[in-house]
Amino acid sequence: MSTCIHLLDGLAQKKLLDTKQFTPLELTDYYINRIEKYNASLNAIVHTMFEEARRQAEAITLSQSPVAGLPFLIKSLNAIRNQPYTNSSLLQQGVTAESNDPLVDKYEQAGLTIVGISNSPEFGLLPTTEPKLYGATKNPWQLDFSPGGSSGGAAAAVAAGLVPFAHASDGGGSIRIPASACGLFGLKPSRGLLPYSPYINHYSISHALTRSVRDSAVLLDIIVNKQNNQLYPIHKTEETFLSQLHHMPKKLRIGVKYDHPSLNFDEETITNYKQTILLLEQLGHEVIEVMPPIDMEQLAHHFIHIWMATGAVAIRHSGQFAQKPITTFNVEPLTYDILTFAEKLSAVEYENSRVYVHTAAQQFLQFFNDIDIWMTPTLNQLPKKIGADATYNGNAYETMLQNMLNYNPYMPIANATGQPAMSVPTSFSSNGLPIGTHFFGKQGEDGLLLQLACQIEEAQPWNNYYATIFNED
Repeated sequence: MSTCIHLLDGLAQKKLLDTKQFTPLELTDYYINRIEKYNASLNAIVHTMFEEARRQAEAITLSQSPVAGLPFLIKSLNAIRNQPYTNSSLLQQGVTAESNDPLVDKYEQAGLTIVGISNSPEFGLLPTTEPKLYGATKNPWQLDFSPGGSSGGAAAAVAAGLVPFAHASDGGGSIRIPASACGLFGLKPSRGLLPYSPYINHYSISHALTRSVRDSAVLLDIIVNKQNNQLYPIHKTEETFLSQLHHMPKKLRIGVKYDHPSLNFDEETITNYKQTILLLEQLGHEVIEVMPPIDMEQLAHHFIHIWMATGAVAIRHSGQFAQKPITTFNVEPLTYDILTFAEKLSAVEYENSRVYVHTAAQQFLQFFNDIDIWMTPTLNQLPKKIGADATYNGNAYETMLQNMLNYNPYMPIANATGQPAMSVPTSFSSNGLPIGTHFFGKQGEDGLLLQLACQIEEAQPWNNYYATIFNED
């Protein structure tokens, strides 16, 4: 096999599998070799399942799905039967999952070979990936920097070609933050499109981090919810998401105003944003200097109240699952203080925040009566250096609030509204770090976002840049 297989996207590798250029086992071994060679430099994968993956690969029928036979990772926040289930926390160290997360079942039924578990911050709480249990994951573009979070391990592994693509989840930007930091494509799907977590007020949803838009589309097709067992309407389309990429998007009205008195953006982020506006105009879209009316400080305050309170419930349930009391010795200081803060929050305070965010979400959605898409920077600034947030000030609320206002202010809005949103790689900084641009779509119009992303990808391809990372030829 060529030593450059990993430079192809997943669907290109699948074509080689289907035409018998190599077998699923040979491809699995190819990626196992890359993981063994390079993961120590990144700490992206915290548990390997090589023998299980080899057995899966030997048993796969290539016609199972459009991704059957391709290697894959699951984030440490999701359970895999008979494998460590830690949430990247000492609290659950030594715990083994008795059954699969329902999403893992879907990936296995599609014939993906799961080669391991990717790193994340403890309970997925932070926009960087530096849990005490596993240590920091490094950004493959610049090893002194973070790949973002919470799906940082997944992003680093995909960007470095340790797997073609990987599972990720997003409760406040956790797919889109590492997508931007690692130069990947990351879509947070519409609420109702997939089975969702009951935690975090239904804000969190799973999908994947990929090198190409079409890989994201095909992975979305295999996990779409088809059962009427959710609280939200199922978004049905006549075509698969992959087939929708065969169509050009219509001429779109795209709101591009993003600046806000409560927010600061670094110069390279602003430069990238202006360049992306020019690209959209060249692609024939109408860009409009409008943005929804948002009180960012109030929205962040109330969003963080909800996020911390519902996150605390998930932490409590994890302690019950592990059959351990939660102490300052088995969870990180921030996690413990989030729990303490949330337990002092009254039901009335929580409900007040929930009503505020839901009212703001309704007003925000009304903005999309006049436009198709709203574009913002993905992050306020370039990815953080590893250890930049190592000094915790003891104030959990303030830490979470500043993470939102000073690093990823706009992404959590899509979690609150349930809209689809994506980060698309659009440029690089002067020190070689990727910069993404963020797009909100209308509820249920995931296909339109994917079409726009595909159009951007064709206009300025990003796949060739991955050849500079851990490439042997």
